[in-house]
Amino acid sequence: METLKYEREIEVEIPDEMTDEQLNRALSKAEQHFGGVDEFIYALKPHGITNPNGFDQSTDSPEYMEAECTDYERID
Repeated sequence: METLKYEREIEVEIPDEMTDEQLNRALSKAEQHFGGVDEFIYALKPHGITNPNGFDQSTDSPEYMEAECTDYERID
């Protein structure tokens, strides 16, 4: 099993009239349907939160990597 972790900074624009409570609810709702950063950003759009400049989708250099053997079988 291999685990990769990516940390990305993504700039978004939120509506001027959006309160912190509304923002937190929108973020929580988007996290429930999270299948990747692109889906997360897509889930924010109905709330008026946009990402006009895009984001780095590269998977070339993860922030964290871990490898672990969770199961094995001996073959004679």
